[in-house]
Amino acid sequence: MAGYDNPRRQLATAWQDAVTALGQWRKQVTAATAEALDKLDPAVRAGLEAARAALAGNWGACQCPCATAHPQDKGVCDGNAILTRRVTEADMPLCAPCAVAQGVAEMPKLGGAAGTGDNPWR
Repeated sequence: MAGYDNPRRQLATAWQDAVTALGQWRKQVTAATAEALDKLDPAVRAGLEAARAALAGNWGACQCPCATAHPQDKGVCDGNAILTRRVTEADMPLCAPCAVAQGVAEMPKLGGAAGTGDNPWR
């Protein structure tokens, strides 16, 4: 045990043990974090991404296909995306006016007679 009497050797051994323990801890935390992120609902992940983008100010331009997505409201786009929406199987950055116009364009037309069961809002 002559090697343990040397303070330098003791420090080196303790340092190596600490480095090994931190490396194992890092691997465990990384694996647990990746597993937790994989289990998050896609909507929660989208919300987290939106929050990150909002804090970073990294929204970019609106990518709405205005002419086909909301043809009745072609001139509403302000160009500044503030949210993402799934459009044709892809998340698309949209400005607020385009998001509203798309929602309105997708709403079912009202016009059913009372009592006929054609009203989608009942």
